[in-house]
Amino acid sequence: MNWHRHIARLATGLMLLTVLSVLTAPANADFRFARMGARPKALGSAFVSLADDANAAYWNPAGLVRDSRVSLMLTNSWLYGISDLTNTYLATDLPNIGGLHLGASWVRLGIKDLYNEDTINLAAAGNLPFLDGLSLGVTGKMFLLAAPGYEQYNDPNYNGGDQGYSFDLGLLYDSGGPWSLGAAFYNLVETKLQLLQSTSDPDPIFSEWAAGGSYLFRETLLVTADFRSREGEFNNIVLNGGAEIWFYDAMVLRAGLDNGVVTLGTGLQDDHWQVDFSIETDKKLGNIYMLSFTVRN
Repeated sequence: MNWHRHIARLATGLMLLTVLSVLTAPANADFRFARMGARPKALGSAFVSLADDANAAYWNPAGLVRDSRVSLMLTNSWLYGISDLTNTYLATDLPNIGGLHLGASWVRLGIKDLYNEDTINLAAAGNLPFLDGLSLGVTGKMFLLAAPGYEQYNDPNYNGGDQGYSFDLGLLYDSGGPWSLGAAFYNLVETKLQLLQSTSDPDPIFSEWAAGGSYLFRETLLVTADFRSREGEFNNIVLNGGAEIWFYDAMVLRAGLDNGVVTLGTGLQDDHWQVDFSIETDKKLGNIYMLSFTVRN
């Protein structure tokens, strides 16, 4: 047997055992580790002040006002070289409709035929009248949790899945020049999910926040940075940052630092399409590769 295949199968088996142990422990859900968009991840996840495309529905809904065209984005991630791990992301945004800009996204993180976490976001944003360049956005969220692979154990405590609801609030100030500021508050209602009825203390989906700024140098070099809270702890803060440099408005190179993890990426674009690629490096777990493809009118 090829050693690479043997190691991959062994890693998959260990991952499945880990998930099964999670299902039988008090912790039942964790929606923090899905990847949303190759461009934001290549920039070290420092995107709250930069949100200007279909990714805004997740990262900062207020940024939807910055994109005046209809676009559709599909992203797929390859996690740690394990084929049974899936992470798919779909996002779209719409033009101005009655003074509002609309967006939506869906992401699935899971293990094939065993465990799935789905998040559905529906977002709306508009410009605030008292300050030019200031926009406000809100995202309604639905979380879906399922473990189809656990049904074979016929556990009477298994409830067949769970769902919860919350919302995000975002602000973005576009100076009309080279800089912008943004802030977002995620999961303002801390919903709780569980797969087993016997769980006495379900895990919450934590409330978090992010705030940051970006600056564009000479129309080619963009630098962005965010302060972000972690795990619902106001004082548990990390600094993420990234930069991208464009060549002839057609090709871009990106780099970032996401909670100590190095991220890299590149992209190509034309008037009606864009392709973005990113890689995250983890010395212990391996690499994560992401590919996003966007079409726009």
